[in-house]
Amino acid sequence: MISFLSIVRLTVKNALRSHIFQLLMLLLLLCIFLIPNTIVGDDTAHGYIQIALKYSLGTVSFILSLSAIWLGCFLMCSDTENYQLHMVVSKPISRVTIWLGKYCGILLIHVFLMLFACTIIYATVLWQFNRQGFTEKEKARIQNEVMVGRRVFYPNQPTIQQAALKKLEALNTEKKAKGQEIDTSPATQRKALRMIQNDILRNIGEIKYGASRSWEYSNLPTGLDKNRPVYLRYRTYVNKVSSEDQRMTRGMWAVWVAAPVKAEDKNRPVEQQFFQVPLSSQPEQFLTGVFHEKVIKATCIQDDGKVKIAFLNVDPKASGLFFQPKDGPKLLIKISGFSENFFRGMIVMFIQLAVLAGLACAAASAMSMPTAVFIVISYLMFGSFATFMAGTTFFSSTADQVGYTVSKILLMIVIPIQNFEISPFIANGELIEISYIWGIIWKYLILRGLPIYLFGIWLYWRRELGLVIKK
Repeated sequence: MISFLSIVRLTVKNALRSHIFQLLMLLLLLCIFLIPNTIVGDDTAHGYIQIALKYSLGTVSFILSLSAIWLGCFLMCSDTENYQLHMVVSKPISRVTIWLGKYCGILLIHVFLMLFACTIIYATVLWQFNRQGFTEKEKARIQNEVMVGRRVFYPNQPTIQQAALKKLEALNTEKKAKGQEIDTSPATQRKALRMIQNDILRNIGEIKYGASRSWEYSNLPTGLDKNRPVYLRYRTYVNKVSSEDQRMTRGMWAVWVAAPVKAEDKNRPVEQQFFQVPLSSQPEQFLTGVFHEKVIKATCIQDDGKVKIAFLNVDPKASGLFFQPKDGPKLLIKISGFSENFFRGMIVMFIQLAVLAGLACAAASAMSMPTAVFIVISYLMFGSFATFMAGTTFFSSTADQVGYTVSKILLMIVIPIQNFEISPFIANGELIEISYIWGIIWKYLILRGLPIYLFGIWLYWRRELGLVIKK
């Protein structure tokens, strides 16, 4: 244990001696104080606090991630290339102890920097919230929509596979009735099924002009205080799902409300009838391509934890509007306060640093510093590209299908770094679930990271130091 702590202490000292620690502190301070004052928001108190959280936390996470990779590779390689490790291994110290000590030293440095930066961000946000001349209405909105932890509920998704099978069966039945010949070969049927699925996916998110669409939610908490707000968060696009050419449009939201209906027979139980109640007296104007939120009363949640909402498209140019599945529309209900949700975000950042520092140390166990950095960054980029390809829902060719399959296989071994991004959650007041935290610990730190770390330790243990020659 004494040897392990000595290696940790020497690793931290080496980082301080190289002035990397001081440089990182300066960069973090610049990001925390400059970003909220240089990025233009929507000129509202709500937008100002969101920017202070989202961009400051995002930039801090990005800087610390790069630093964990670079510093891990640098400290692991420098001791070997400068022959310092040759002196250490001459002592009765296991190479496993050396590796673990260096890893923990690198992680300790970045955990301190993370705590330093996150504490300043947290204190700055609270200070700005209390210091700025926000109105009571603006403060209430910030506390209900940003400085809060709200659980997200997505609508029940239709089973596309079953819908496509039913449609294919109906088409085959129709062809038989017309006396047409049907190619029942498996390859032809799979191709027809895939085309039907793609057609359903294209149309499922579109609401044509003058048409409406409804969404149903399940497993919502019941018995909430009737004054507690339930937020409907949505984003829609006009003409196509793209950030370009978006403009103002009009639409109208409605919610189904249950009302008791007395039966004529007194012995029969009281039945419920549902009525569609608009959330506004007339269609509302809003900008497409950005998120909006509306308040729904908690009394709209039925006794069985279900809610049904609808949207009517009344676009002034008679264009279709598109909803992406990942955008919901989703319902948000307060579960925790801002401090608890912020602390959960720090836990996710700690796990991210632990994963990246381990990858860097593993790669540098048997490689030079430039090669190790290249290997780690390439590995993470594969994870990002695989996540993007695996999210494809429309296949226009066989190449798309092959890319989708390869991406699914890659995701079993790579680590998508974007899955650790928590700044949008905190800035939008969305709760970071405990299940999400345990999920990334299990999937990325244990299942994917641990085998790589063990392999790196084995390479470090087997490395022939006599072959290391400084040029």
